[in-house]
Amino acid sequence: MIPPRLFPRLFALLLALFVASAAHAQAPLQKVRLVLDWAWLPYHAPFLIALDRGYFKDEGLDVEMEQGRGSATSAILVGSGDFDIGHINITNAAQAIGKGLPIKVIAVYQHESSASFIGIKGKVTLTDPQSLEHLRIGSTPGGSDVLGMKIFTTINHIPESSLDIISLNADAKTAALLDGRVDVLSGDSHAYAAIVRGAGKVPVVLALRDLGVPLLGFGFVANDNFLEHHPDAVRRFLIAIKKGFAVAQSDPKAACQFMEAKVHLPGSLATCIDYSEGLWQLSTPASSPTWGEQTPEEWAKLVSTLKEVGELPANANPANFYTNAFVPH
Repeated sequence: MIPPRLFPRLFALLLALFVASAAHAQAPLQKVRLVLDWAWLPYHAPFLIALDRGYFKDEGLDVEMEQGRGSATSAILVGSGDFDIGHINITNAAQAIGKGLPIKVIAVYQHESSASFIGIKGKVTLTDPQSLEHLRIGSTPGGSDVLGMKIFTTINHIPESSLDIISLNADAKTAALLDGRVDVLSGDSHAYAAIVRGAGKVPVVLALRDLGVPLLGFGFVANDNFLEHHPDAVRRFLIAIKKGFAVAQSDPKAACQFMEAKVHLPGSLATCIDYSEGLWQLSTPASSPTWGEQTPEEWAKLVSTLKEVGELPANANPANFYTNAFVPH
């Protein structure tokens, strides 16, 4: 039994808790404008899951999300202030920062890029850089594969004239490969290998990471001005989206079924699952305490490589490209 002399103190405590709770409930949500790297794809499930389950609202955020048209384009949109946060290929982000765009990388979950050349078994043999010479290579302007290809050819001393590059819209690349209009595609292996398998064929993959090209994969960038004025919103955004990643990674099939119910996805459910599992295998699990964290070593390698191919100035400092200050723990 509570002694009567404590009633006033207990009442005051309960009143304070009630007032704090009411104030929190009435506090306006912080608006966050988010742009993705591309139109809806299987690995965007974490974003829709976070919206659907209210993870962003739980963190006091009102997230407005739009699809993208390539990582390079999304980096420009974030740098211009049209969006606050972007989900993009981090190698493209580094290139953009080197050109003066006011953005910073706030988290990386794919430290090993899946950038590759993908063909079909029985039609091409991909064994080394030279095996690409004189093949018809489908590539998408504005996508991350263009930068990756430039780095690849420079590091491996392959003359651009020896490669037959054919520009294709992203939605036309798969059909071009399957009907033989191109011999290989430049892009993410987890995506195109899954699509090739879904068509009943066997993919052949030549991964850039196996050819001395130290690229980073996907992560998040934020506009410098938004970082300065809303640092807590950035931190809360990463907390919420990490929960979305945890759900999507724990059950790729359920995540794909959820995506199919919400948006249009090309291909079958099996292809979606294959696609997702391929990316998650190259990604840090959301259950890991190091999810999102970046290392000085990986940034030193990436910046050095981009300097070598003329994409960054010689005085570029890797420490200026990223921050771990907002990664949730």
